[in-house]
Amino acid sequence: MTNKKLAILDDFFPNLTTGFRIAEFNYYLERFPNCEAYVHRHDNHYPEYAATYPHLKDKVKSFWQFDWTGKSYALFYTVFLSNAAHFTFTYEYDNTPFIFELYPGGGFWFNDDEVDTKLRKVFGSPLFRKVIVTQKIIYDYIVNRGFVTPDKVAYIYGMVTYPEYFYPTIPKLYFGKDKNTFDICFIANKYMPLGIDKGFPVFIETCKKLLKVTENFRFHIVGNFGPNEIDVKELGYTVVFYGSKDKRFFPHFFSKMDIIVSPNQPFILIPGKSFDGFPTGCCIDAALHNVAIFCTDMLNMNEHFEHRKDIFFINPVAEKIAENILEYYQNPDELYQMSARGQAKFKEVFDFDKQMQARTSVIEQFL
Repeated sequence: MTNKKLAILDDFFPNLTTGFRIAEFNYYLERFPNCEAYVHRHDNHYPEYAATYPHLKDKVKSFWQFDWTGKSYALFYTVFLSNAAHFTFTYEYDNTPFIFELYPGGGFWFNDDEVDTKLRKVFGSPLFRKVIVTQKIIYDYIVNRGFVTPDKVAYIYGMVTYPEYFYPTIPKLYFGKDKNTFDICFIANKYMPLGIDKGFPVFIETCKKLLKVTENFRFHIVGNFGPNEIDVKELGYTVVFYGSKDKRFFPHFFSKMDIIVSPNQPFILIPGKSFDGFPTGCCIDAALHNVAIFCTDMLNMNEHFEHRKDIFFINPVAEKIAENILEYYQNPDELYQMSARGQAKFKEVFDFDKQMQARTSVIEQFL
């Protein structure tokens, strides 16, 4: 690598709640001596980031510190279509090539003229070198519709999460042995009223049905949801809202959880167009901590997991989900066998070193 820098450009980093960015970008900042990150929300989140990662604090900078002379940077890197399109002016002004990672969301969805225009703009830039895609459904969309040729796409299934999550240090608590409650969690960010696309109303209805069977259930909600946006009076003391949390919260939290329920549905947030990746990042993190995953896969994006062996696929219908959970509530040993197999499988599929080495090899081609 020359003295020129690998520059990460982002609109949300270094917010500690954006776990996959923290894990991925920190890796590059540590791996490449000449790597720096330029961020929009520097003042809001930098102090907490700097306190958490003091060895990297000098490599994360405000855009006010960006060098516009065109002499400092060898390659730009960013995630999400919205960022790739937003920073097109920067690439072209600096006359520097770029790579980006096309995750679901972040300004990308299907069958939308405005989104397709952004794809053409980004892929049509003479400075575009490679796109990393993490879901086969995205690969098929951008290649089959002629937005980009296969040689410009690196397909790396999965996402990046914190390396320390692969080695939980807090012992798991088991229902009937270490605790008297059966604990179920829901984790998501709310992007629309009631979080309908994430299945929040379905989850609450599921909780109500379960509580009619036994008061041993406890329900835990993490994210920007509150008790006043939906009627939870029936659940009383059995439900807890935690708000949004960063990585320091989750190891202890997951050690007490038996199941995470993710009844998310595609094409609701933006009708007919939007979708989540599979599995969601929250499910990946939970599985790595030996929590059983009960999730949807309505677009058949699964490539690695087996129903009832290492994961449980649900329909986003409260009555059915409650039945599924009660089956395992009555047979907790089967649940814990499934979650242990799931933990092993998720560790294999989302292995941090494997995920990052694949991405790094793409970047190194162009440095």
